Amino acid sequence: MNEPSAVEVFDAWINLPYLPGEVTPDPSVVARFKRGNSAYEGGETMADVVAEMDRLGIAGGVLSKAPRDITPPFVHGTKSGEAVLRETCERLAGYQREYPGRFVTSVGIDPRLGYEASRHVRIAVREYGIECIRIIPMFTGIAIDDKLAYPLYTAACDEGAVVSINVGVPGPMKPAKLQRTILVDEVALAFPELTIVMSHLGDPWISETIAMLIKHPNVYAMTAGWAPKYVPEEVLRFAQKRNPRKLMWASDYPILPFDRTLTEATALALTGDARTGYLGANARAVFGSPNSCPEKKS
Repeated sequence: MNEPSAVEVFDAWINLPYLPGEVTPDPSVVARFKRGNSAYEGGETMADVVAEMDRLGIAGGVLSKAPRDITPPFVHGTKSGEAVLRETCERLAGYQREYPGRFVTSVGIDPRLGYEASRHVRIAVREYGIECIRIIPMFTGIAIDDKLAYPLYTAACDEGAVVSINVGVPGPMKPAKLQRTILVDEVALAFPELTIVMSHLGDPWISETIAMLIKHPNVYAMTAGWAPKYVPEEVLRFAQKRNPRKLMWASDYPILPFDRTLTEATALALTGDARTGYLGANARAVFGSPNSCPEKKS
C-alpha cells in the first residue's frame, strides 16, 4: 500500500458492523459494489473493524448507524421512534466508551418526524454525545430541502451537531431526485451556521456539488461510496487548486473495504494541504475529536 507518509488518516464514514441477520443484503447494492460474501452480509464485530483499522494505520473515524423503524405515526400508525433511537445511540456510545478517543458518533434521524425529530437530535447529542446527524432522503421519501426537515436542521444547528446528507443517485434502487445536490443550497442559505457534509459526491450532478462547495463556507463533501480512483477529476482539481479544506476520504465500510479505499486514496494525485486534508485533517476539523461520552445509565 502507498503509505500515508505520517499523515493522520481519519475515515469520515464507517457504518456500525451489521449483526448477523440484522440486514438483508440489497441485491442492487451487492451487484453495484460487488459486495457478496463480505462484511455487508453481517458477522463482523467491532473488534474486527478496529483490528483492520490498526493494521492499516487508520487513526479513527465517524461511526454511523441509521436505525430502522424510526418513522412518524402517519407512515405506519405506531410511534416507537424514541425507544429505537435510544437503543441505537446507546450501542454507538458503548463502542465510544470501549474505544476511547477513537470514534466520533453519528446517528440517522427521520426528518418526517417534524418537531419530534428535533427532540431526537437533542436526545442524541445531549444524552449520548452524538456529534453528527445523518439524513438519507432515499429512505425517508422527502427531499433534502423539504420544510418538514427544518425542525431537525434547527435543532442540529442549535446543538452544534454536524448534518451529513446523502446526495446523488443512490446505490439501492431508490429515487435519486430527492438527493439532487442543488437542494442543499436552500438549506445552507437558511442555516449558515449549520455544518453540512454531502456524502457520495452527488453523481450525476458533480458540477452542482462543486458549486455548493465553492458557494457555501459551511458545506463540505466526502467521497463515501466511491472507490477513490473513480472520483471525478473535477472534484480532485477543486481540492487541489480551489480549496484543500473541503474534501474528505470515507470508506463507507462495509459497502467498500478499508484497504481498497485507503490504498486508492493515498495514490491520488493530491499534494500538500489537499492530500493531508483529504486523508484526515478535514474530517478532524469538521467533526472534531470524540466527545466525552456519557456514562451508561444503570
